[in-house]
Amino acid sequence: MTLVLLMFAAFAVLLLMGVPIAFAMGLSAVLALGVEGTVPLLVLPQRFYSSLDSFSLLAIPLYIFAGEIMNVGGVTAAIVRFARSLVGHIRGGLGQVNILTSIIFAGISGSAAADCAAVGSMMLPAMKREGYKPEWSVVITTASSILGPIIPPSILMVLYGAMTGLSIGTLFLAGILPGLFMAFVMMVLVYIKADTIGAPRQARAPASEVVASFGAAAPALLMPILIVGGILSGMFTPTEAGIVAVAYGLLYGALARRLSLRGTYEFALSTALSTASILIILGGAALFSWIIARAGVPAAIATWLSEVTSNGTIVLALIVILLLIIGMFIETISALILVVPVLTPIAANFGFDPIHFSVVTVIAVLIGALTPPVAVLLLLTCKIGGVEYSRTMRPLVPFLLTLFAGLVAIMYVPTLTLALPRLFGYGG
Repeated sequence: MTLVLLMFAAFAVLLLMGVPIAFAMGLSAVLALGVEGTVPLLVLPQRFYSSLDSFSLLAIPLYIFAGEIMNVGGVTAAIVRFARSLVGHIRGGLGQVNILTSIIFAGISGSAAADCAAVGSMMLPAMKREGYKPEWSVVITTASSILGPIIPPSILMVLYGAMTGLSIGTLFLAGILPGLFMAFVMMVLVYIKADTIGAPRQARAPASEVVASFGAAAPALLMPILIVGGILSGMFTPTEAGIVAVAYGLLYGALARRLSLRGTYEFALSTALSTASILIILGGAALFSWIIARAGVPAAIATWLSEVTSNGTIVLALIVILLLIIGMFIETISALILVVPVLTPIAANFGFDPIHFSVVTVIAVLIGALTPPVAVLLLLTCKIGGVEYSRTMRPLVPFLLTLFAGLVAIMYVPTLTLALPRLFGYGG
């Protein structure tokens, strides 16, 4: 245990020095093994490589690339138009449109940051023109962006499956209802707060506009159906679905005549850089987690929790509080890679369903990413919207409380998560 404490101390010091988290985890692991002196350091590169030697991880660059290609063809504007024709007349107006747009865009991007950038660049100027309070617009955009990694395809779910061996297809299915439920509770909040937000009344769109906007948005709506439907039908694996998504995106970009060879190269380069960043973090975390597991920390924590309480309800609450705190300070992918190897055996020890626990973990980390003092997603949207970070604190509170209430419901009503997986044969 002394070795683990030394490693955590080194990790904290490196982070404070501004060392990127991937290198901070890797270097602290090297230091810990070097001090112990009983294990050859050659083991570390072997562990690093083996943690990345996974066919499932190939899905990550494929989904990122497909999302980049789809967005260049004006698909975000088409989605916004379609969402506006459906819910723009409901109390809350463009706030409701913002959330519905994020639901649809989640089926393309799989990333909260991508959702913030794409949806924010379209919705924030439109909401400003129509008199919405900028700080509320920013908070709505940021809060709804967490739907991206919950509703499939999800990069976080791919990572979770690769780290734990759980079926990525089942994880995709498990995220659908919780994602829609979280969107629903946010839409209810926007409905209640419409006057405070400054939302003007909108006229109901005629049926002709709904049909026309649906036709324009159809390529975007078809992509998640193609991915999830293909996986469920057994036509292809989640990784192979990524290849299909890329091919579909390239076809769409070519037909839309907005995709050039230079643009494709730039998207490929951006995807490679994003993927390399994720995989370096994963490799560094693998070293870090291996030393933690080797020292028996998960078993020790499980034993301690058992001594504190045998009530699974309380244990799950304690774990979620820990995840929220970690998510507040560490970027979502890094946080997930760091905690999953530690928490998975603890969850198994207390008999939590692994699929249900995975969705709870992902959502808790995402809510943490919305919470100050760091709130990386909020900082990104503030920059896009030109709003001071401090101005968003007051409108952020009701959204955090609403999202937390939604998370509690998902935690203690497992059917919300497991209904669809069970419908398609999951035995948990």
